[in-house]
Amino acid sequence: MNKVIISPSKEDRSGKLLKTADLTTKISLSLKKLSASAQNVEQAVKPIYSKTQSLTALAGNIDDAIAAIDKIRQPADVVSQEEGVIRRGPKATGLTEYLAALKRINEAMGTLKKSNLRSSQKAVGQMTGLLKAGSLQLEDLFRQALAEESKSVEPLHYITKELPFPTFSSEKVNMLAVLNDFLSSTLAQSSGIQSNANTIYAEVRGPYMTNSLASLALATVNTTRRVTVAPYDKGSNGISMYTNALEAIFEAEYDNICHLFPSSEWPTVYSNTTLQPMGVFKKTLADLNAFVKANMVTDCFLAYDVIENVQPASLRLKTKTGEQREFTEALKPLRLTAQSSFSHFLEDIKKSGSSTVALPLDNTVAELTTNVMARLRRMSDYPNAISGLLVSLGEGNWHGNKPYTAPTMSAFDVGADGAQLLSQFCLDAIDQLIHELEQKARVMIKKTSTVAVFMVNNVHYIESNIRKSDLANIMSREAQQKVEKWRKDAVKMYMEQWKECAAYLMDVTYTKQHSGGKVTLTSKEKEGVKEKFKNFNTAFEDLVQRHKQYTFPDKEVRTMLAKEIGFIGPLYGRFYDKYKDLMRDKYVKYDRHSLETMLAQL
Repeated sequence: MNKVIISPSKEDRSGKLLKTADLTTKISLSLKKLSASAQNVEQAVKPIYSKTQSLTALAGNIDDAIAAIDKIRQPADVVSQEEGVIRRGPKATGLTEYLAALKRINEAMGTLKKSNLRSSQKAVGQMTGLLKAGSLQLEDLFRQALAEESKSVEPLHYITKELPFPTFSSEKVNMLAVLNDFLSSTLAQSSGIQSNANTIYAEVRGPYMTNSLASLALATVNTTRRVTVAPYDKGSNGISMYTNALEAIFEAEYDNICHLFPSSEWPTVYSNTTLQPMGVFKKTLADLNAFVKANMVTDCFLAYDVIENVQPASLRLKTKTGEQREFTEALKPLRLTAQSSFSHFLEDIKKSGSSTVALPLDNTVAELTTNVMARLRRMSDYPNAISGLLVSLGEGNWHGNKPYTAPTMSAFDVGADGAQLLSQFCLDAIDQLIHELEQKARVMIKKTSTVAVFMVNNVHYIESNIRKSDLANIMSREAQQKVEKWRKDAVKMYMEQWKECAAYLMDVTYTKQHSGGKVTLTSKEKEGVKEKFKNFNTAFEDLVQRHKQYTFPDKEVRTMLAKEIGFIGPLYGRFYDKYKDLMRDKYVKYDRHSLETMLAQL
């Protein structure tokens, strides 16, 4: 079926277009009216919108201000929150919480200071006061904690048992270190005070060491007071025990300091802490020095003993603490006195020799000899101290005074130079002694043979003392050979009379032997031989008698002299064999055997 399409007429299309145009016009007019209304609304709303924006910004600013005020009020509130903790103190609160409270106050104060508000100044002042109060309380706690560990101890307990002096326990070290760290930190400095931890430590620990060592310091001085005027015996003074204790307690204290303070502060804290006990030690050495100077002859050895104890201890401490100046200063007066003891010793030998009014009647060892050798033997007990002193003086300067020079490490080392100087000094003292003895003997004894006996006895005593004591190790071989020569010179002096006796046995008489085997002498020659026998017999008998009357305290001397005198035996034997058949018995009193027997009995 076919579809039929009917086309609209012109009239219909024209009507629709008119309607559309009319509608468009109406819409356009409506839009214009609407636009005009919108502009009116915009003009009316715009002021309201602007005001709303201002109010919104203001509200934001108000919120920010409230937040800032809250932020400012929060640090300020710390004062009221933490004040109770600080006032109660670290013991009641607990050290950890106490330090945390101080830290919070410090942080709050920093915040307030940055705000730079006038209203915060009061709170800052309050916080500063709390920090200061807290720091002072911590200083008190530091002092109390030290005091708890600073009750004096009995030093002999540790020295005799070779125990180290007590140091702080690890718990105590941790606590003290925490306190010291806080007191030395910027946190404590915010309160406007400087840390007194170093000073407090020295104030507490210095008296602890002083009190602990007080008994030894007193004993050291008291042991100088002796009933008898006898020479000082090595070790009889308390200086050795005192020095050992001082070294040990100083070493222990240095360990404590190293655990509590930064390394940059160790020297200062150690010096301040040991100042008081070191002062007492200096005073003790000064008292000993005064005693030695007043009793130089008998107690110069005490000065050597002090030096031999103190100097090594100071060197050992120096390797650990680096400090030796105080010990050097403490020893200086005593070293000066000790140095002067050498010239005093030699001068005393001269004075004693000059003032001697009598020698032993039996020509044995003089008191001067025993005294001098006793002093030299005692000096051999202190080779380190004496060698160091002699090195400081220089060779030969012990004959007079020399300005004091500060000791060095080498001055306390018994090296080749020190040993040689000590040997030389001993030899000089013995030389002076022998000179005084011989000079006095020639004036007071006069007779050469008796002077010789006296000198043989004395020089042998000197030689024997060297051989049987440490002087044998101190005096060089050359020095001992010189002493040996002095002894040989004394023996030679004694043998002069025996050689004069032996001279009678020396002759140039020649005998004639006839064919019958008989030996003949002229009458003159015979008289000469008779005279020789006669003179020899007289001299020999006199010498033997006197020799037997002499006193030789040491059997070695008699044996030595008898051996020397024995040279007469062979001389007499030859003389006797030559003339025995030409002389009557009254001239020839001794045959070979009888004379040898007499010599053997000397």
